[in-house]
Amino acid sequence: MAAPNDWHHIQQEVVQNLRTARHHLWGNVAVYLGLFLVEYIYARIGHSQTLQADAFNNLSGIISTGLLLTGLFIATETHDDDLLGAPISPAEQKSLGPRIQQSRFRFETVYTLIAGVIMIAIALEIIGKGVWTLLHPADIQVPLPIAGVGAGISGLALFILWGFNHYWSRKLNNAALIAASRDTFSDALTSLVTVLTVLGTTGFKVDWLDSLASICLGIYIMHSGLKIFSDSSLNLVDYFDPYLEEQYQYQIESLPAVQAVTFLKAHYDGNLIMLDVTIAVDGQMTANAIYDLSQHINTILWAQFGVMETDVITVPINKTGADST
Repeated sequence: MAAPNDWHHIQQEVVQNLRTARHHLWGNVAVYLGLFLVEYIYARIGHSQTLQADAFNNLSGIISTGLLLTGLFIATETHDDDLLGAPISPAEQKSLGPRIQQSRFRFETVYTLIAGVIMIAIALEIIGKGVWTLLHPADIQVPLPIAGVGAGISGLALFILWGFNHYWSRKLNNAALIAASRDTFSDALTSLVTVLTVLGTTGFKVDWLDSLASICLGIYIMHSGLKIFSDSSLNLVDYFDPYLEEQYQYQIESLPAVQAVTFLKAHYDGNLIMLDVTIAVDGQMTANAIYDLSQHINTILWAQFGVMETDVITVPINKTGADST
C-alpha cells in the first residue's frame, strides 16, 4: 500500500471510486426513466392521480440524479486547467498542488446539497397537495385496481435498485451514492404506499386514505432531504464531529514522542478527511526524528480512522504557550 501522504496515489484511488459511483448513477437514471414511463401509462389507464404523482416523483429522481452526476463529473476532472470554467494559471496550479483537486472534490458535496433541496421541494408539493385534497374531498378521484399493478412494479424495481445503491455507497463511502440510496428508498416506499392506497381506496372505499398517505410520505421525504441538506451544508462549512476529533487527538497524544496536541482541526474535501494538527515535542528532536514522527502519525491515522492526509506542524514544548494562541 502506498504511503498515506502520497497524494498522487490518493487522488487516483478517490477519482476511480468517484467514476465507479458515476457509472452506478447512470444505471439509476435508466431505471427511473423506465419506471416513469411505466407508472405514467398505468396512471392514465387506471385514472389514478396518486400513481401519476408517483410517476412524476420518479421523474424528479432523474433530475436529482443528474445533479449528482454533474458533481461527480466535476470531481473526477484531473487534467483540465480550469475550475468550473474559472481559469487556473499554470503557476497557481503548481503552487496549490493537490488543493485544486480537493476543491473539485467539494463540488460533489455542493451538488449533493442541491439534490437534498429538490427532495425538500418535492416533499412540500406532496404535503401541500395532500392537505388540499383532504380539505376538498369532492375532488378525490377513486383509481382503478390496475393502477396498483404499475405502483407494484415500480416499488419492486426501486427496492432492488436501493439494495445496489446501498451496497455500493457503503463500499465506496460515496456521498452521492448515499444520497441516491436515501432518495431511492424514499421512492420505493412511495410506490409501496401507492399500492396500499390504491387497494385501500378501491377495496375498502376509504376515500381520504390517499391524501393521508401522501402527507405521511411527504413528511418522510422531507426528513430525508433535510438530512442530506444538513450533512452537505456542515461539510461545506468545514464542520467536523468533535467526538472524532477527540479520538484523533487521543491517538496522537498516546505516542511517546508527542508531549501535547496544541491544535487540531479536521474537515472534509468531498469524501476525504483532511487533518491539520500542531504538536509539541522535545526541543532537542532532530529534523529526521520529526519527519519520521510526522510520517508515523500519517500512517496511524490512515490505518485507524481513514484520514487521507494529516498536515503536522511541530513546536518545541517550551514554545507551546506562544504558538497555541
